[in-house]
Amino acid sequence: MNSVRAQIRKLPPKAVIKLLRKVFALPAPAARLILNDVTRARKPHLSWIHRVKSDRHQQQDWTGCWIGENIQKLDEQGLSKRIRDADIILFYVHGGGFRIGSCTMYMDTNIAWIQVLKEKYGLNCMIMSVDYRLAPEYRYPSPVEDVVRAYEHLIDHLSVPSEKVIVIGDSAGAALSLEMLYITHDPSMFEIVIEDNESGHPILQELPRPAGLVLISPLVTDETSSESWKVNQKHDYITHYTAKVIQRDYFEPNTQDEDEQQRVLGIAKLDTGFKAFMAPQVLMYVGNLEVLRDDALQLAMKAELDGVRWQTVIEDFVHDWFCVREVVKEKEAIKRADEVFADFCYRAVMGEEQTMVTSSRVSLEVIKEEECSSRTSSTASSLFDFRLSKLSLVDNNQSNPSLPNGSSKRSSSNIVFV
Repeated sequence: MNSVRAQIRKLPPKAVIKLLRKVFALPAPAARLILNDVTRARKPHLSWIHRVKSDRHQQQDWTGCWIGENIQKLDEQGLSKRIRDADIILFYVHGGGFRIGSCTMYMDTNIAWIQVLKEKYGLNCMIMSVDYRLAPEYRYPSPVEDVVRAYEHLIDHLSVPSEKVIVIGDSAGAALSLEMLYITHDPSMFEIVIEDNESGHPILQELPRPAGLVLISPLVTDETSSESWKVNQKHDYITHYTAKVIQRDYFEPNTQDEDEQQRVLGIAKLDTGFKAFMAPQVLMYVGNLEVLRDDALQLAMKAELDGVRWQTVIEDFVHDWFCVREVVKEKEAIKRADEVFADFCYRAVMGEEQTMVTSSRVSLEVIKEEECSSRTSSTASSLFDFRLSKLSLVDNNQSNPSLPNGSSKRSSSNIVFV
C-alpha cells in the first residue's frame, strides 16, 4: 500500500483532481478508507506529531494532535513548556465535507507553515490540530461542539493568550471555525444543553477573539446558485452531487418549521456584526477555478465593510489548493502563498509596527468580481456581496436546500439560536 500511496502523490494535478472528485462522491466509509490511507502520516512526519485523546479525568477536553518539531515523545511537562514558549499557536480545523479527514491529513502543509514562520521571522510555532466527530455517524451540531470545546481548552485550560493564536480552517473546517467564533463571542445568544454536565459550572463562557483568522476555500453557504458554481464545476473536484451527499449526511431530515429554520440560518441574514465575532484580521485563500469562489468573496465584502481587516489571495487553482498542494502544478505559487501566510501571522501576532517588509513580499491588489475569471496568480483584497449560513455546508452545496436545526441522537449537546 505504501507504493500505491507514493504513486498517487506523484500524479499530475489533473489526475489528482479526477481522483478527488470520485472519492468525495463516495459513501463516507469508502471515502475514508481511501483518503485516510493516502493522507496517513508518513515516517518523516511522526516526530512532529503528539497525539491527544479526550479524557475528562485528566481535564483533556479535545481530541487531535499537537504538531511541532521533535514533539512526539515529549512528556506532559515538556509539551506544556513547548506550548507556553511558542510565539504563535495555530488552532487548525481540517476540512473534508464533515464526513472525512483527520488532524494529520495535511502534514506536509502543516510543517511548511511552521518552517516558513521560523525561517522568515525566527518564530517558534506549534499547531493544535483538532479532530472532530464525523458525519453521518455524528450530525450537526456534534462537530461544532468539538471545535468549541477544543478552543475553550486552549484558552481556558492551557491559558494560552488569545493574542498569539491564529485560527485556521479549510473548507468544512473553515465553516466550523466560523461557527466556533460566532458561538464563543456571545454564548448568551445560544441555548446550550449538555446531557452529562456533572461539574455544575457554566457550560460555556465568552472567549476572547484570536489575533487572526485564516480561511482556506471556506464553505460559507448552503446555496449552489452562484456564477462560480455554474462555470467551475468542469474544473473543480467539488460537484453538485457531492453537495447533495454532504447535505444528506451532515444534517438531520427536515422536521422544523420555516421560522425555526430561519433562526438556524440567521448568520446568512447579517449585514453587520462580523467585526464582533471574527478576528480583527483575516486572511483568505480561494481558488479562481473552484465552485465556492463567489460565495467566499461575498463573505469577504460584508466583513470588510463591517471593519474587519481582510486580505484575500486568489490563484488559478481548484478548491483547497493551499492545503491540497498536489492539485497545484506551479509550485512557485505555493511558495508565494506561504510567504503571505508568514507575513500575515507575524503581523497579526507581533503587531503592525513590527512587521518586516521584504522585497519578495507579494503585493496586494483589489480585484473586481467580474475580473476574477481572467486573473492568474493574483492576490486580492475583496469587496463583494456576502451570504453566510449559520449551518454552512461543506466543500459543496445543494441547490437552495432548506437546512434543519439538526440535533443528532449521538451528539452530547444541542446548540441552537435563542
